[in-house]
Amino acid sequence: MNGSIVSWLLLAISTISIFSDLTRASASAQCLGINRRSLLLELRNNLIFNASEGVTCEDGLVVGLDLSSESISGGINGSSSLFKLEFLRSLNLAFNDFKSIAIPLGLANLSRLENLNLSYAGFAGQIPAELSRLRKLRTLDLSYLNSLKLEKPSLRSLIRDLGELRELYLDWVNVSAEGSEWCDALSSSVPKLEVLSMSYCSLSSPIDASLLSLANLSVIQLEGNNFSTIPSFLANFSSLKILNLRDCGLQGEFPQKFLQVQTLQTLILSFNKLLQGSLPDFLEDSSLETLVMYGTNISGRIPDSIGNLRKLSWLDLWNCNLSGSIPSSMKNLSKLTFLDLSRNSLTGSIPPLGASRNLTQIYLHHNALRGRLYLEDNSLEGDIPPALFTLPRLKGISLSRNNFSGSMNIDVLQGLGNLTLLDLSYSGLSIDATASASAAASSFPEFVWLSLASCQLRILPQFLANQSKLFTLDLSHNHLQGEIPRWIWTLEQLQILNLSVNFFEELETATHNVTSALSIVDLHSNMLQGNMPPLPLSTRYLDLSSNNITSVIPDNIGYHLLSNTSFFSLSKNNFHGSIPKSFCLGDYFGVLDLSHNHLKGTIPDCLMMVSPGVLNLRNNQLSGNIPQNIPATCNLRTFDISENLLQGQIPLSLANCTSLEIMNIGDNQIEGTFPCHFQAISSLRVLVLRSNKLHGEIGCQHSPNTWQMLQIVDVSSNNFSGTLPPQYLATWEAMKVNVDIDRIQYPFLHSAEYQDTITITVKGLKVELVKILIIFTSIDFSCNNFKGPIPDTLGALKGLHFLNLSNNAFSGPIPSSLGHLQQLESLDLSWNDLNGTIPPRLSDLNFLSFLNLSYNTLEGSIPVVKQFLTFSASSFEGNAGLCGFQLGTNCSSPFGGNQSCKNLLEKTRSIATNGVEETGCVPIQSDTDDPGDNDDSEKWFYMGISLGFVVGFWIFCGPLASIKSWRFAYYRFWDKVLFSH
Repeated sequence: MNGSIVSWLLLAISTISIFSDLTRASASAQCLGINRRSLLLELRNNLIFNASEGVTCEDGLVVGLDLSSESISGGINGSSSLFKLEFLRSLNLAFNDFKSIAIPLGLANLSRLENLNLSYAGFAGQIPAELSRLRKLRTLDLSYLNSLKLEKPSLRSLIRDLGELRELYLDWVNVSAEGSEWCDALSSSVPKLEVLSMSYCSLSSPIDASLLSLANLSVIQLEGNNFSTIPSFLANFSSLKILNLRDCGLQGEFPQKFLQVQTLQTLILSFNKLLQGSLPDFLEDSSLETLVMYGTNISGRIPDSIGNLRKLSWLDLWNCNLSGSIPSSMKNLSKLTFLDLSRNSLTGSIPPLGASRNLTQIYLHHNALRGRLYLEDNSLEGDIPPALFTLPRLKGISLSRNNFSGSMNIDVLQGLGNLTLLDLSYSGLSIDATASASAAASSFPEFVWLSLASCQLRILPQFLANQSKLFTLDLSHNHLQGEIPRWIWTLEQLQILNLSVNFFEELETATHNVTSALSIVDLHSNMLQGNMPPLPLSTRYLDLSSNNITSVIPDNIGYHLLSNTSFFSLSKNNFHGSIPKSFCLGDYFGVLDLSHNHLKGTIPDCLMMVSPGVLNLRNNQLSGNIPQNIPATCNLRTFDISENLLQGQIPLSLANCTSLEIMNIGDNQIEGTFPCHFQAISSLRVLVLRSNKLHGEIGCQHSPNTWQMLQIVDVSSNNFSGTLPPQYLATWEAMKVNVDIDRIQYPFLHSAEYQDTITITVKGLKVELVKILIIFTSIDFSCNNFKGPIPDTLGALKGLHFLNLSNNAFSGPIPSSLGHLQQLESLDLSWNDLNGTIPPRLSDLNFLSFLNLSYNTLEGSIPVVKQFLTFSASSFEGNAGLCGFQLGTNCSSPFGGNQSCKNLLEKTRSIATNGVEETGCVPIQSDTDDPGDNDDSEKWFYMGISLGFVVGFWIFCGPLASIKSWRFAYYRFWDKVLFSH
């Protein structure tokens, strides 16, 4: 509270009640005549708050009342004594909590009010029209109130009589007015306005030129509205000091003359992604102190004239489209305290910044530079100037993700007592930490954030053992080896630890003083071995995947570790034994990944009751049935139990998982029919039923199909039969468009994320998708017993990339509609009963790199245009009626596409020798068949085929080989055919 406010009202009142001589009272007693004192006492007794109010008086009159930040939550209503202080000129109720009550109408009685501040006070509802009677107002602040709106009265009705208004703050008030309406209301009602702050008021464009009549306007803050374009006339205000149009949806060309307004001190245009243009030449007499344009599409170079901005203290051009080098003239910016040029395409080296001795934060990451300053995410290169680490006030440096060269000794950090943030990850630098072993730990900064990932570290910096304030430590992707030291677990403030992708072999167990703050522990991709290490109980994110840990999972793990864990991964280790039931105590599971181990036994029923977001038990040796008691509150988004020994049927209760996106039960021994009960899961994107014992048709006639998001479906190597219903495929909307969205991933705790993996068959090979892209779409119905025609509706799935219908009994012609699949990369229709000719439209599939039409009954010539020129004979073999240069046959021969007897015999022998395995399918064993009988029948079947072809061969080709006259007649016939043309 300022000097004009009485020290404490309670002290003043008690002083007056004890001493009768008013001249001995404090200055506040001058306000407290009998009537006014009673009013203040009454007001204080009615208020619900923690401290006492501040009062300003003149000539014994109460003219100012400051009740801001007093935690007032009630006591001001229509009858409050506050509204009887008729001489009040200033009232401040900001930063209180009036529980969303309406603004009291009694404020209109304070007709002498010049300053009214109700910001952050918790009022809500409609702004009362009565406030328009406060004609002497010079400052009105109604900003940041809860759901406050300005409809009746409108903005015009509220301010039309406030002609003395100098400052108007309506941030986050719902005004909902178009440009001509709100601009005209201001220009015609408040001609003396100097400060206009109406951020996030639902204002719309265009910003009308009528604002120019507000000649004294010096502050314009209109962020978070929808203006589309930025009018250049805003630069014509002669006294303009602050212009803030952040997050206004601005697009088009950025008016350069804004940065040439001599009076302008602050320009904020950030988060306007479509705003284009370039930075202008800066004038020498510029008053600019703050320039914030991050998240725009400003391109080009940073002009050398930026060195003219001698008053500049804050420069933030993060995530623009800047290129070129950082001008050396930036060394002239002696008042610069904050510099962020990260996430651009800047190149070259870091210029000397020694003159900027006020710099506290430097960020240059994600550029292409060589070599809190933010320069990360560029392409900077070269050496880092030694003077950078001599700036005395430096608090943060981020140079990550650049292309710097050379090495840096960790000892250069000594003496930087203010440095709390250092991020050199993926910068290209090689950091030598050997010298730190002999240096005093107290000479190094006390870091809060230290990230040295991928810095070629070979030993742990010794000073880390004494970092009592360290919150984040990232030493991942280095060459650290040996033991993870015990002191790691004794850093009391440490919450985020990332030592992944190193060569640590052991974890030195902490027997006492284990930190209770550690919440993220990432040790994946090391060489940790032996038993599972004991870890802090407070861990929320734990990743031990891709190590060599060989042990059972402790039965009591849920009691001691997982009470607050949201991410837990032991994937790709050598864990064995069963899955502990204590996992069911993890009430906060987002991800539980135990995949790629040697776990046996059954899946605990209670684990499905916990219902984590991701449950991955893939590639173990689990047996038994899938748990049936899946609750109605199921939260599963990924359910992967593939590559196990599970039996039984797919639970009907899985339909309760209405948020399920990835369902993979492939490579088990699951029986039953197609899971039509999944039709209720509208979010499903990936469905893999591959290599089980499922049978029957896949059409779901009695269930509504809502799989509009489906992008990968694999039901291969089962016993499905029947036809493919055309209307069934037509509902897969996600395969009808070519989209490119982020990969399927689930973020957890800051930047950590879980990425699903799926194994599919592509171009005849098994491929594991580590990052499932939304753009990836695939259908695999191969190795079943489907029959009938291939549905024309497949041609509507224009976003499809991979289609495999091989090894079935499809018949009829190849639909010409498949030529519409312009994104198709792989098409496999082999080993069916397809007939007719190859549709010429298939040659228009420009991305098609794999084609297999072999072993059908196709006929006619193979197209000799476009993609078909790249396919070999293996794509078409086994079709006796096909001809073309790919098969080495002449389509004009009298036998059409018939191959020579020798080639035909060789193919027949190949079929007889390899049998079913030649098709690439996994044989499905029927429960009712006797294995011995089945083997014998297959043996005689294939021997019969071979024998028949051998006999046919000798009946036709034998006389040609043994009777000379037949052979000569055969040659003369072909001579006439070939030379008659």
